[in-house]
Amino acid sequence: MNDLPWLQKIPWLRLIGVLLLVILLWRLDAAAIVGIMRTANLYLLAVAIILNLPMVLLKSLRWQALMVPQQIRYSAGRAYLAYFGSIFIGFLTPGRLGEFVKAVHIKQDCGVPIGRAISSVLADRLFDLFALLLVGGAALFSLTVGSVKLAAPVGMAALLIIPLVLFLNDASFAFFQQAAFKLGTFGKKLFAEDSWLLELRRGLRQLTWLWLCGAIMLTGLAYLTFFGQCYLLAMSLNLTADFLTVSYAVALGSLVTLLPISISGLGTREAAIVFYLGTAGIAAEAALGFSLSVFLTFYIGGGLIGAIAWWVKPVSLNKAPDSV
Repeated sequence: MNDLPWLQKIPWLRLIGVLLLVILLWRLDAAAIVGIMRTANLYLLAVAIILNLPMVLLKSLRWQALMVPQQIRYSAGRAYLAYFGSIFIGFLTPGRLGEFVKAVHIKQDCGVPIGRAISSVLADRLFDLFALLLVGGAALFSLTVGSVKLAAPVGMAALLIIPLVLFLNDASFAFFQQAAFKLGTFGKKLFAEDSWLLELRRGLRQLTWLWLCGAIMLTGLAYLTFFGQCYLLAMSLNLTADFLTVSYAVALGSLVTLLPISISGLGTREAAIVFYLGTAGIAAEAALGFSLSVFLTFYIGGGLIGAIAWWVKPVSLNKAPDSV
């Protein structure tokens, strides 16, 4: 059927998350939520927002390091501004356009093919995804009991390892490549020698243990900072939750924002965080207030810093990039 892609053409699908948020606010005591947020420790909130600077710096250094095996030379300063600028654009636009802007920066600044530029961004995002899956798997592990308890870490390990092994292994990749060629133009374009997919694979295969360990270390430091910021927000609202509980809740909330049914994760993130913190005995109103403070810190706060970065180092989006 020719109308199968209809789901992608309905912008109101992204309003599902907003609808979830409206339902939460309607079912809970809105006055209590406002009261909880008004009592927030502004000093801790300010520190959490300022810590966006070193957290994004660590991620930009990781991105810069991952470009080295791909023979892309990009300075730390430009990578930092491009990373923050992408956060600003990502906040203003639907989908993951902010991530694409980083690739446009690379193409225009370094003159590399857009496929290779996109592959560097995707490689960088893989480390974020793996980090969230690990912490999210630990969160699910903490909720399960009996024999089911083993399913969470095993399932997350499978999600982390199996697709990557199949992608990097020559035999399995060749099998998928041949199968894709039979799909016609799309499959041939996706697996072409100059496609972003093959550029991503080349870049990952070029990573030595030194670069890989460096990227893992920077990812760990970045997420330690990120979860530390979230814990500061919990402390600012006097939530009776420890560091691990807060980290687990935010990791699950971050994972569900990957679903294309919300705007900047609004609603889906709140529902996941309210649910998980509820299992730890945190009142729904306090959990929702915490989730909204996470949104203010990382999306509004990070977006404002990103706006400054975009003003310092914009990119011309009027130039149509080469086709991938």
